[in-house]
Amino acid sequence: MVPCTVKKDLQPGDILIPKERTRIKSCLQRFSLHLRNMRLIGGDTVITAALLPLLGFFLLHGLKDVPWLTIAGLFLVGLLLTATIFGLNNVTDVKIDACDPLKQTNGINPIALGQMTQREAIVPPLGCSLMALGLAAWLSVIPWAFLTLTIGALYSLPPVRLKERAGLDLLAHSLVPLSILLMGMAAAQVNHPLRAAVGAAWVCLISAKSDTTNLIRDYESDRGHNIGTTAVRLGIRAVWWLRLGLVLAAAGLLLFASLWGAFSLLPALLVAAIVALEILAIFRPGYYLLKQRLLLRMSYTAGGGIFVLLSG
Repeated sequence: MVPCTVKKDLQPGDILIPKERTRIKSCLQRFSLHLRNMRLIGGDTVITAALLPLLGFFLLHGLKDVPWLTIAGLFLVGLLLTATIFGLNNVTDVKIDACDPLKQTNGINPIALGQMTQREAIVPPLGCSLMALGLAAWLSVIPWAFLTLTIGALYSLPPVRLKERAGLDLLAHSLVPLSILLMGMAAAQVNHPLRAAVGAAWVCLISAKSDTTNLIRDYESDRGHNIGTTAVRLGIRAVWWLRLGLVLAAAGLLLFASLWGAFSLLPALLVAAIVALEILAIFRPGYYLLKQRLLLRMSYTAGGGIFVLLSG
């Protein structure tokens, strides 16, 4: 395999900015690059992960007497944690992403495209992590925020890099969203153990499903770099069937829990319908397109909102 290197033809100070542009426009473009690097904007955005603390809170607290200041704080903590984890991930994946045609085409990693340096890219995530911990301390949920950052760091940073270890990549990818969800549940301070358990299991299943999609998409790149992910070890076909099993288990879990009395049946059916649509999408060639994945991500977000509204 021909080694790939990060593009260095552009300097950090003049990223595709014509001379006639103002300094304000230049600053805005650089700010946009940092947001893209932390996956807060762009076709592969993960900004919906910031809603997980709210889902955890409303699942237990319901919609009556909502402390909106706490809700705003939880959303901001979720946003900052998401920015930190994915920003660090891009910083540590530069060499791999520079060899990935799909990520190059979609501009998922601006560092690998030579649009910013690793040194400047790591500053915003570190700042976001400090702000997240400060807000989490104010909300009295700092153990969960610290757990999220720890797992996220172990997922991406060497020498551990759980994302490169078969089995552990799926586990870590599930534990990060789970810890964010549990942070919201802890802030609710309401005891609904069955509802909490079902919500946690649902998030784990969907998160693992999401990672199987990433593993299949990155299979050729990971194999070319001798990275032993679950997909590389087991093969694409096995991970494809695993993904199908995970989405079926997620739908079955909701329906079973609703029949058991943990939730109302109607919202469970609505969210199960979204899962069914994803199952159909798996069999279509356009499943890995950014627009398709963004649409499914938005559908799950809307489904979570409907679930809370009808089950509260």
